[in-house]
Amino acid sequence: MYRIYDCLANQHDLLLVIVALLIGLGGIHTAFNLYARACIGRLRQRISWLFLTGVVTGGGIWATHFIAMLAYDPILPVGYEPALTAVSLLIAIAATTVGFAIASVAGPNLLLSRLVGGLIVGLGISAMHFTGMSAMSVPGIISWDMSIVISAILMGAVFGMISLGLAGSARTERDKLKGKVALTIAVATMHFSAMGALIITPDPTVPVPAQLISQEYLAVGVAVVAALLIAIGFVTAMVDRQMRDHVSNRMRILGDSAIEALVLTENGRIVDANESFLKLAGVEHADLINQDFLTEWLPDTPPAFQAGEISYVETALTLKDAGELPVEVIRREIPADEFSDDTIIYGLRDLRERYAAEKHIRFLAEHDSLTQLLNRTTFNDRLGEALEESDETGIPVTVMCIDFDHFKELNDSFGHIAGDHALRELGERLGQLTSDEVTIARVGGDEFVVLLHHQNRADLKQAIARSQEVAQQILDSVAIPIFINHENRAKLSASIGIAHYPEDGSDAESILFHADLAMYRVKQSGGNDMVFYSSEMDEEYRFKRQLSSNLRNAMDNGQLELYYQPQCQTDDREVRSFEALLRWTDPEMGSIPPGRFIPIAEETGLIVPLGEWVLRTACFEAAKWKNPLGIGVNLSAVQLQKHELPETVAEILAETGLDPNRLELEVTETALIHNPARSMKILSDIKKLGVRIAMDDFGTGYSSLATLQNFPVDRIKIDQSFVAKLIGNEQASAIVRAVINLSRDLALDVIAEGVETDEQATFLNDHDCRSVQGYKYGHPRPISDYGHIVNPTTMATKPQETPRKPANWDSGFETV
Repeated sequence: MYRIYDCLANQHDLLLVIVALLIGLGGIHTAFNLYARACIGRLRQRISWLFLTGVVTGGGIWATHFIAMLAYDPILPVGYEPALTAVSLLIAIAATTVGFAIASVAGPNLLLSRLVGGLIVGLGISAMHFTGMSAMSVPGIISWDMSIVISAILMGAVFGMISLGLAGSARTERDKLKGKVALTIAVATMHFSAMGALIITPDPTVPVPAQLISQEYLAVGVAVVAALLIAIGFVTAMVDRQMRDHVSNRMRILGDSAIEALVLTENGRIVDANESFLKLAGVEHADLINQDFLTEWLPDTPPAFQAGEISYVETALTLKDAGELPVEVIRREIPADEFSDDTIIYGLRDLRERYAAEKHIRFLAEHDSLTQLLNRTTFNDRLGEALEESDETGIPVTVMCIDFDHFKELNDSFGHIAGDHALRELGERLGQLTSDEVTIARVGGDEFVVLLHHQNRADLKQAIARSQEVAQQILDSVAIPIFINHENRAKLSASIGIAHYPEDGSDAESILFHADLAMYRVKQSGGNDMVFYSSEMDEEYRFKRQLSSNLRNAMDNGQLELYYQPQCQTDDREVRSFEALLRWTDPEMGSIPPGRFIPIAEETGLIVPLGEWVLRTACFEAAKWKNPLGIGVNLSAVQLQKHELPETVAEILAETGLDPNRLELEVTETALIHNPARSMKILSDIKKLGVRIAMDDFGTGYSSLATLQNFPVDRIKIDQSFVAKLIGNEQASAIVRAVINLSRDLALDVIAEGVETDEQATFLNDHDCRSVQGYKYGHPRPISDYGHIVNPTTMATKPQETPRKPANWDSGFETV
């Protein structure tokens, strides 16, 4: 090491050493700019650029070597043999050309090719140096310290390998700088170490050839060659760089104008990206260059996409903060040209908004928009999956059907906006009960269903216990009052029917149907309870269905008839009117009481054509009587909600010719309360026709006094339940007296139903109730039995004219 230091410090002109280093730096700087250009483009252009790289690099190193030789002072006259000097230049150019060419080869063994290329460049520097030293001629004997020579060659080789290994493809200024520094060290350490190994022993007897290049001429030649080579390389690289920058800038402007993120890669590494990608990824442009795009940013892309077999994929963009973004990626390949290598453009689009929209659409498709619970379709899918799982595991599945009691009254009283608010509130409460075990859905109106998955291999007994627990939680949740407005709170209850699979049904349809049957049993019992399905409910359902079918046939085949019960005065027992009562005798089932088939007619919708037939038939009959007695006809709650009822009544009166003052329509308080505003409008329109309105079953409804005040009532009918307890029951007596006094104060007529005994008749007469109806005064019978009353001049009656069927006689809902 001292020998090398002594050689550099005492045997070299430091000024020329600095000049040599500057020339070397200039050549190496230009060389790596050319090498970066040689790593891209088509093969023909790459060969040209590699040759220019070798010429500039080799020439620059050669010039550095000989200028440094000129700085060396051996104290003897020195000359240089021209041929070997030229050969050393060719060696430098050839070695660097081959080395850079090998390093630029892309492939699976990229690092190896760069290390091999650097090794060749390092060994080429050594070969050029010692060839150039062989061209030196002095009057003396030249010898070498071989240990230093070997060290110099090794240092040149190692730093040459480091240089091209660090530089890579020289895409970034940082990579170029690493390569330049390492190659400069390789040239400097190799040259000055080798010069330290040189030993010159003066010997005047050694002949010196005549044809030598003097140091002065060599200096001029080296300077000219170095300047030309470096200038040519520098200008060429600068012009090419400007052209490429121009094209790149135009492409970047075009890319930045695109909404989508764009990334350009060559040999898998990023060479450019537009502003949209930088914002999307949250990185700076300089930090992005030369990264392996697929490995670092899209590691989850399938092999087929990476290989170019498919050009579209939806994947995740890996961010530097360890987060991920869903993106769609399109891959497009651009063949190499004179300015660039084979390039792949990746277009990326942020999918967060689309995924959010798809999630929202999927939510809307699977959920009820009002309550945010699952809808019917999704529930049916979940139920099917649960039944399949139950078949495999043997664990029961429970289904519950829920209906809110008196919800229609809430809608009628406060409006549909309040009803929707209540459903939203109830949906939110039920939603809090959902879990992996409990699934709740709204299937329409105020109808909800529950799917209960039982865990831990539960048997039927455990399933029943758990079902009761969940059903009670639902009842408790529904029972909490619902805010309607500052003055009103709605207190609802629920009817819950429960069925178990496979105990109560063999498929989804049957299990839902049986849970629904159980729910209707709860509603018939007053609601606010839970009932488990039993086989007796099926029998009742089949009976109702048969009854409904037979009722429809009875309407079509004329099997229905009207009986009439007289309404009399207590003092003289004179009949003032009749009430028309519907009777049905089925050929198979015999006589069926109205209390059995009227509710079924209301459930199925048959009550509308049935009620119209009763009204028309009664009016036809009454219109034929010579004695103009009144006729009373009952209206059901379903009829009273039909807007067209006043027009129907008017049409029947005109068709039959009955005096409207003789017709009395009887309605119940329960029928009125369903929709008070609508009922008021309909009854007022009927009242305008001259028809009387009677309040039937008075005292058994929701708000009797408010009903009397608000509705156009002409007569009150005291319910037979009070009359039956009239004798011997002080409370019943007090109620009857109060109703009689109330009707007198309100100037309303009053009639008592269900009068059967003399004591009841006497009590009513004593308390000024003059109108009565009951078995004491006459049973419901065919009108022919009362011919002497309705046609007093003739005992026989004319054959009864059959009234025409109403237009909607065959209408009605399917039986349930």
